[in-house]
Amino acid sequence: MQNDFYKIGQVVEVRGQKIRIRVFENKNSNILVYQGQIIKNVSVGSFLKIPKGFSNIIGKIEGEYIQEISFPTNSINTQRFTKESATIDRIIEVSIMGVLNNGRFQRGLIDIPLVFSDAYILSNDEVQKIFEFSEKKETSICIGAINDYKEEKLYVNASSLFASHIGIFGNTGSGKSNTLAKIYTECFSKFKPAPGFSKSKFILIDFNGEYTKAFDDTKRVYNLSTRTDDGDKIPISHAFLEDIDMWAIICEATEKTQRPFLNRTISLYKRLREINLENGSVANYIRVLLTSMFDNYYENPTLFVKQLNQIKDILQILFRNTDEAYNILDSLYPRNQGSKVILCRDSTTGTIWPDTKAQFNQAITSEIVDALFINGNFSALDEYSLFDFSIKFKFLEELSSQRINEEHIAPLIGRYENRSKRVKKLFSISDNTTNDWLSVYSLVDVNVEFKKIIPLIICKHFYDIHKQNYQGKSLHIIIDEAHNILSTASERESQTWKDYRLETFEEIIKEGRKFGVFLTISSQRPSDISETIISQLHNYFIHRLVNNEDIRAIGKAVAFIDNTSYEMISVLPQGACIFTGIASNFPVLVQVDLLPKNLQPQSSTVDLSEIWANG
Repeated sequence: MQNDFYKIGQVVEVRGQKIRIRVFENKNSNILVYQGQIIKNVSVGSFLKIPKGFSNIIGKIEGEYIQEISFPTNSINTQRFTKESATIDRIIEVSIMGVLNNGRFQRGLIDIPLVFSDAYILSNDEVQKIFEFSEKKETSICIGAINDYKEEKLYVNASSLFASHIGIFGNTGSGKSNTLAKIYTECFSKFKPAPGFSKSKFILIDFNGEYTKAFDDTKRVYNLSTRTDDGDKIPISHAFLEDIDMWAIICEATEKTQRPFLNRTISLYKRLREINLENGSVANYIRVLLTSMFDNYYENPTLFVKQLNQIKDILQILFRNTDEAYNILDSLYPRNQGSKVILCRDSTTGTIWPDTKAQFNQAITSEIVDALFINGNFSALDEYSLFDFSIKFKFLEELSSQRINEEHIAPLIGRYENRSKRVKKLFSISDNTTNDWLSVYSLVDVNVEFKKIIPLIICKHFYDIHKQNYQGKSLHIIIDEAHNILSTASERESQTWKDYRLETFEEIIKEGRKFGVFLTISSQRPSDISETIISQLHNYFIHRLVNNEDIRAIGKAVAFIDNTSYEMISVLPQGACIFTGIASNFPVLVQVDLLPKNLQPQSSTVDLSEIWANG
């Protein structure tokens, strides 16, 4: 009797994966009542079964329409049916999703029903089997309620979800921030106590400061700032300073002249780091600079004056007290005497120094070196100071030897001096890697220029370290508002920088899986993000999108979405999303559970009426 009650119609047409079913007239109501229980009847988006042999073919209803029965005028039925009493059938269009066999659901076109086969509503147990994307609840996380079966919760296998690249897309206010926080909160609360969880590291790039209070209290939050000196600093290895690509990007170095100069600077920095600068070696570098200055005073007095100022900058990096050395340098000046230029010292006495390098070194160079190297005056250089010395020394050395053109390299030095100040505010050089299991990097107080540079440096740094030391561990990179860093349409940056940025993340998403590196991106503008990146994602949470370009980008890149789900994207309610990918057997419309207030991201819309009412 129960089976007869659940029977709702018969197959009337089979065309490959698509079939049509005529619904019995007594099964056209919204709900059915059986032994006091209310049972939801079939509708668009729900599932049904068609028994065949020892298995049940499972289909998803994608549409429905009515069909009026018409009889030819010469039919004998014409005497019994009038136009008013003609039968109208309800026809539902069904797409075959798979087979339910021995309590297990198998996705795919495994079997096809026959015409006149009976179709049945699914029981609660059968619904659970179809949406059982994880065999064990112990190794799965709960996403939310299944929209067409609200009494059922959607559980997803944690390994299938988190050992993959994840995309979360939706317009502002659609619930994507809650979805991102929900899936990782579930992951942390369930698996963090496990003994092997420490082998995984999570880093979250938070452009708007939404997640600083979400997740576990044991996380490490870096509140970064380029505007003040009070922001946190990200510990990063000295290898960052040796990355020619990164400095070329930060300083916008030209390919032909400025990038080779930076390369030579980094070579000098490496050499100085190996020899561990001390008094003797520093004195030799200073003698080289002073000697080169003397070589230029005769042929290029203007350059001589510039060298004086640049040498002062270099001495300031190396020594605590430079007053006496500055006085000596300030007393030097070139002066015309007839047809030649002579080097003078102290304009009050008019002392003239002989035009020989040996006498200059004996007097001026030795006097400056003696003034600098008094006890304790030499400053121990940190990594940044050593790099500052390297680039300024290399510039002055090559300028004096006329290896470079000042007009070509001086703009690079200017950009370096300006931007390196911000780099020093954001990063501290340390070879002791952080042991934070979850690091949240808030960029809300970072200027526009560095909002793209910082995520690139962070992600590349941790990716390279993890790749070099891969030993069965995992690295999970989470980027909220990912269109800020993965955009293909930015006009404020050079093509070189844009290519390097996209190539870095495309390498992570294409090759990272082999090394246990997984990327999660959340964005309200999928059309701005590289198609390569979107197409390489494994699992998708698609919230409401209303822009046609964004919807087309999803339809073009996401292979796991069907036409019915695709057409629903623009009308999804808040908090609802289409979940699809390798962790699901088919696209599922799910209402993501709202997190408790204390764990929610700070992304809710301001309540203006409450603000205005409270004054």
